[in-house]
Amino acid sequence: MINKKTYYLWGLFPPKEIEYLKFIRDKVQSKLISPCFDLHITLTGPYLNFDKTFIFKLKTLLESNSPINLHADGYSFKQEMFKSFYISIRNSPNLKELRKNISKLNKFDLDINYSPHISLCYGNHQIREKRELISNLPRVNKLIRVSKIALVEINEDINKWQIQESFDLIN
Repeated sequence: MINKKTYYLWGLFPPKEIEYLKFIRDKVQSKLISPCFDLHITLTGPYLNFDKTFIFKLKTLLESNSPINLHADGYSFKQEMFKSFYISIRNSPNLKELRKNISKLNKFDLDINYSPHISLCYGNHQIREKRELISNLPRVNKLIRVSKIALVEINEDINKWQIQESFDLIN
């Protein structure tokens, strides 16, 4: 088997948000088996590779960006490995603008079916289990803050995710 590595940009959360999201994720994963992964929102990808110029331009772009607030729409699920159970996120103007600016650095298809979400569980699970789980979870905070952007190497063949570099949104 050939290990296929790709790269994505993830939005990461400040410690207070991580604590809140971990509490929910742990409740979800106590009922639904899942591989371990860092809590995140996928912003762009896959990229087959990247170079130092892209990283420099990305760092420069992000230095002029403030943290953004994501607008959560609640829990949802699909019958897809990486969208098995998640918090659905509204594709807000701030999120669209950030993605558009990143696209200018390294082109990707902005019009592709982007479905922003924060995964709480990966895997193949019964719909009935997921529906029952929603009724036993706390209400989702409406605003969830993104304070960093990370460049992540992903090998889906072996469920391995590794942050290569991260950049604070500080402006």
